[in-house]
Amino acid sequence: MEVLERKNEKRLKMDKSHIAKIFLTFVFFGVLIGGLFYPKVGLFAFVCMIGSVLLSLYKGRYWCYRFCPRGAFLDEFVAKASFNKNIPAVLKSKVAKAFMLTFFVVMMSANAILSGGDLERFGKGVVMLLWVTTLIAIILGILFRARTWCVLCPMGTVSGVVGKKRGTLKIDAQKCVSCKLCNKNCPMEVEVCYFKENGNIESVNCIKCESCKVVCPKNAIEIA
Repeated sequence: MEVLERKNEKRLKMDKSHIAKIFLTFVFFGVLIGGLFYPKVGLFAFVCMIGSVLLSLYKGRYWCYRFCPRGAFLDEFVAKASFNKNIPAVLKSKVAKAFMLTFFVVMMSANAILSGGDLERFGKGVVMLLWVTTLIAIILGILFRARTWCVLCPMGTVSGVVGKKRGTLKIDAQKCVSCKLCNKNCPMEVEVCYFKENGNIESVNCIKCESCKVVCPKNAIEIA
């Protein structure tokens, strides 16, 4: 009976998540396409940037899985075309994260300077950056795992660092049998079992999707 209840609960959560992600995908392409005609629409990106960091103070990278429009697109559509290969170690490195964050800051700063305070021009620059990074995200998502871009995402990195110890999932070392199903099913390739002695899954890459919790056969992972 308990197993059946868990399955029904999981199915209900998946249905709700699917609907939410479809909606977020429409919002995402609304900004991408609408921004080509009305550049100021691109300023919506700052809602995601600010929202992700603020929420990370409370729940870590919760925004990335629940509310990020691009993340929703990667989950719902790119995942279906993905080869689902392991993400190269170089892309998961601190150097790669630092490079992308620096690139983002430089591009946004240059855009602000070149626009000269003109919101129309600034918005256009933001939209162009969204298009470029989205194309990169699609290519990486097809070649490797769907959410490969999320490992490199500048705002995701900032949110992950700020909220590393916030809203963590807990792993019970006594229940864990190191089957590593959690590791294999993590869309961000977090080495979940590595944290079992610590008790908390504290990774800058954890997006709180709870995939590890769902697949754990021993119910060793719970929400903190």
